Amino acid sequence: MIEVGIGSMIGACIRVFLSQYNGRFPWMTLIINSAGALMLGMLTHMSGWLFFGTGIMGGLTTFSTFSVEAVTLVASDRKSGMTYIALSIILPLTCFTAGLQLID
Repeated sequence: MIEVGIGSMIGACIRVFLSQYNGRFPWMTLIINSAGALMLGMLTHMSGWLFFGTGIMGGLTTFSTFSVEAVTLVASDRKSGMTYIALSIILPLTCFTAGLQLID
């Protein structure tokens, strides 16, 4: 379990650092979650899953940040908010699938 904690700390620190580059539209969160999904797909069959997959990628990607940003964006600009929600579902799922296929 210690490897999950250390990995989560690393992933969360990377996310906080990168999230400071979000503007009015939360592009960086979308990029982080999509890249994290791609890497999770690639890591699925690797040893060290607890550290890399559950830890680092779990700390890096975040549904809670997406949720806050989505609700905030919908309240201020409905069209942008709905676009963000759609992209935040489609892109990470596509990236995860691509990650699985890259390894196979």
